[in-house]
Amino acid sequence: MLISFNLMKFYIIFLLSLIGLNQSKVISSVDEVKATVTVNIEIEGSKNGYVYVALHNKLETFPKKGNEAPYMKRVKISGEKTKAVFSKIPYGSYAISAFYDKNGNGKLDYNILGIPKESAGISNNYSGFPKWKKSKFEVTSPSATQVIKLK
Repeated sequence: MLISFNLMKFYIIFLLSLIGLNQSKVISSVDEVKATVTVNIEIEGSKNGYVYVALHNKLETFPKKGNEAPYMKRVKISGEKTKAVFSKIPYGSYAISAFYDKNGNGKLDYNILGIPKESAGISNNYSGFPKWKKSKFEVTSPSATQVIKLK
């Protein structure tokens, strides 16, 4: 009887330690650091319609593959301004591409030279050919804000 009691005690302690390990894993995944990224968009001239906003986390999708970016929004324009809010974004490096869909076809249209026909912009309001290095920003706190001027 004494051996079975000690063996039972061992199993109980063992099981409790496993439960404790599982709880620590659950707590660490719940506590994963996430942020809210707010994108304030300014559009020259009063517009109606939608702006498409893509939050990119890698060079390979930025800026022309917005439909492959991990976070995307379509937001309605109110006058000359609109806002896109991305929630539960892991800390890291990001770049934003945005465009005003003037003709409502859901994509940014380009001329024969590859220049956008519709108003477009990127994070940090970098002008010239969009580059990841110049457009990226770091999300290192619970909230981050970018202002993008569509031109």
